[in-house]
Amino acid sequence: MRRIRLRRCGTRTALRVAMFQRLLWEALFPIRRHIMAAVALMFVVSSVVLVLDARLPFPSPGESILLDPTDWSMLFHRDPPLPARPDMRSAGPSVGGSSFVQPPLAILLYRAHAGDTMSGIATKLGMDIDTISSMNRVEGRGVHNVTVGEILRIPSQNGIYLPVAADFDGQCRTYGVSPEDVLAANSLTRAQMWTGMRMFFPGVQHTGYARSLAVGIGVVLPLHGWESSPYGWRADPFTGQRSFHTGVDLAAPEESPIRSATDGVVIGTGYDGMLGNYVEVRAQLGYSYVYGHMSLIIAHVGARVATGSLLGLVGHTGYATGPHLHFEVRLNGVPQNPRNYLPGIR
Repeated sequence: MRRIRLRRCGTRTALRVAMFQRLLWEALFPIRRHIMAAVALMFVVSSVVLVLDARLPFPSPGESILLDPTDWSMLFHRDPPLPARPDMRSAGPSVGGSSFVQPPLAILLYRAHAGDTMSGIATKLGMDIDTISSMNRVEGRGVHNVTVGEILRIPSQNGIYLPVAADFDGQCRTYGVSPEDVLAANSLTRAQMWTGMRMFFPGVQHTGYARSLAVGIGVVLPLHGWESSPYGWRADPFTGQRSFHTGVDLAAPEESPIRSATDGVVIGTGYDGMLGNYVEVRAQLGYSYVYGHMSLIIAHVGARVATGSLLGLVGHTGYATGPHLHFEVRLNGVPQNPRNYLPGIR
C-alpha cells in the first residue's frame, strides 16, 4: 500500500510540473516574437555603432584622448573626406582634378607599454617614424629610449615640427608645402605666428643627416665595450670631488679599435691634458664628436670619414685611470648626453 501511495504522489508531482510548464509556455508564447525582435535589434545597433566608430574622424584640435593600444586600428588610417563633386550638368568650362582642404592637426595621447619602441609604434600605425620622433623627441634626441608609462603624442597625419623661419613663405617652398596648408594644419593665422615658434608642417619629413638623427641611425657605437662612467655629475676618479663628466666612458681592452660613430670630417687631432690623444669629427647641423684617451691616433685632420672608419686605438693617455674611450657628442660646441644618440650602451 505504501509503494502505491508513493507512486501516486510521484505521478501527481509530474502532472503539476507538466501543467506549470504548459502554463509558462502559453504565457510566453504571445511575447516570444517580441523577445526575438529585441535581440535582433540589439545585434543591428551594435553592428552600426562599430561601423560608425571605425569611420569617425579624429577629435577636434586640442582634444586629447588616452589611447588603448589594442584599439588603434580603429583610430588611424583615416583618409580625409573628399570634397563634394560639382554638378556636371551645370554650365562652365571643362576642368579636371579636385580641390583639397588641409585638415587641422589632432593629437592623441598614447601610454607606452613594455616592449614599445618609436619604430615599432610607427610601424603599427602605418606612420613614418620621423613623424612620431618629431612629436616626441626634439631633433631625434632619445629616440631609442621609450620608458614604460611614458605619454607619447600621436598626430593624426604625417609631418614634422619645425621652427618657423623669418621667410616663412620661402621655408614652405623649400619643403614643398603651401603656407596656407601649414597654417590650416596648425589652426593659426599669419597674425598668430612668429619667427622661431615650432609649427607642424604636414606631409614634410626630414632629409639627410637630420633624418638619420630623427630615426636613430645617425650615430652608432664607436667601440665594442661597456659603460664604465656615464654622462653627468660624478665623483672625480682621482680626487673624489664632485665634477661634471661631459661624455661617456666606454671601457675596453688596450688597443681595441675605435671607429667613427657617424659620417663627417676630422677637424682636430692631438694631445690634451684631460683627453690625452684625441680625435674630433665634425658632422652636419652643428654636431661634432670627440674621441679621447687613445693610445694611437690613426685619422688625420681634413680626412673625410664614414660611419665605422678606424680613428684610433683604445688607451689611457691623459686624465684616465685605465684603458677606455671617452666619447663626447657636442652640439654647437655644447656637450650633450651621448645616451640620447647612441642606440645602446651595456
